[in-house]
Amino acid sequence: MSIISDDVGSYPLPPGIDKTSLQDIGLRIVQKEASESEIEEFDKVASEIMQKKVDARIMRPNFPQIQDIISGFFTLVESFYEPEEPWVVQKEYAKIPEIYSIYDVAKRHYEKEGSPLELRVCVTGPLELYLGKVGAQVQGDLLQNLAKSVSRFVENSIINKKYLKTKTICIDEPSLGLNPHINVDRGELITALETTTKTAHNVDTQIHLHSSMSVDLIYEVEGISIVGIESAENPGALNEISREDLESYDKFLRVGISRTNIYSLLADYRDTTGTDAGDNIVKPINEMESERIIEKRLKRAYGLFGDRITYAGPDCGLGAWPSQEGASQLLKNTAEAINSFNKQLK
Repeated sequence: MSIISDDVGSYPLPPGIDKTSLQDIGLRIVQKEASESEIEEFDKVASEIMQKKVDARIMRPNFPQIQDIISGFFTLVESFYEPEEPWVVQKEYAKIPEIYSIYDVAKRHYEKEGSPLELRVCVTGPLELYLGKVGAQVQGDLLQNLAKSVSRFVENSIINKKYLKTKTICIDEPSLGLNPHINVDRGELITALETTTKTAHNVDTQIHLHSSMSVDLIYEVEGISIVGIESAENPGALNEISREDLESYDKFLRVGISRTNIYSLLADYRDTTGTDAGDNIVKPINEMESERIIEKRLKRAYGLFGDRITYAGPDCGLGAWPSQEGASQLLKNTAEAINSFNKQLK
């Protein structure tokens, strides 16, 4: 069995591109209000980013997440909800525009490799949406309605075309286990997470966490089979998980094996070498996050969990990185490390 490389989603925009303007275009695309030139601009940025992920040899690249993880979903939810169900988005508006911008990349991949491009789709989870727009005192009925909305985004994101096939759905819940002020009923949260994945048919289902503190709750969610843990920046996060529990609940892991906190990484480079990276961050990436270093982290994780690890990749998204070149280099080093490790498993 091989470990699948993926990425979390976001990626630096090209120089001179205004993120807010591009996000506004994305929302207008879903609302069918964007002009042809706006659609062309949006598609060009998204497809160029996706091509860079494909060129880095990531096995299941996430769509290039241009939209904000909260407003990209919640704006549609609060603007186009069902008349009798507040915060349950109408299905025709539960769409992620970036997914429809990458068909040209998928076609080129098919023509080159003879197989469809396998896609990972991240969707912000109901708890994260609630926290981002309402607060930490969570009402179960509204949380459940948000979960229904998320399930509709999931359903519309499962693509099964000749060139492009959705293979992985990930529910992003970065605050779960980190925010000590969350007041939510455990049973209601489990039910909401079950609802989010009820439309995720014939795909792998991940949850992306920034902390392993709530992993015991995820064990009780039948619809989520793979727990994603950031463990490159914080290797100790893996100590909170036991292989026995994973086997008992029949869960698997997606481990973060390359660091994505770029400013911490560059600070460590300065401390180690005594020099600033300057504008070129490729050199510090190759020194601080080399293929050898990344593969070493994967070997350690595999020594703890063995074949319970099914996915690996960067800790988190790369949208905050200062350059596309640095982000591409990290993805390449990560993909090469996983490919090298997989050869040793055969």
